[in-house]
Amino acid sequence: MSRARAIIATAASTMGGAFTAERLHERVSQEHPGIGLATVYRAVSAMTEAGYLARVGELDGAALYAVCACGEHHHHAVCMSCGAVAPVACTLVSAALPEGFVLTRHDVAIYGVCAECARAQKGARS
Repeated sequence: MSRARAIIATAASTMGGAFTAERLHERVSQEHPGIGLATVYRAVSAMTEAGYLARVGELDGAALYAVCACGEHHHHAVCMSCGAVAPVACTLVSAALPEGFVLTRHDVAIYGVCAECARAQKGARS
């Protein structure tokens, strides 16, 4: 692994929820201004292929990523307020398939507001 990719991986581990490659680049460039956005994109792609990062959805047309330590197949619920990411077991897809259908790929994105943000928003409205 190159020095730049190691720096990017360390920065990704500190993001604390869902993030875009652009946001990761902002974090990296604060301490390492010589690392360009294209390098971050390549590193994110490599980390996603390696299973360290997962694509967990999108925001305003940009892919959202998160560090993903769960080894089994699952999906992610993304809080659109704070960016928190929670794993979601994948039971819906297999139950919904017609008999004999062979699944080769699927995508599920779940967006909402986490319990902590929902409580804070409810408190702000009261």
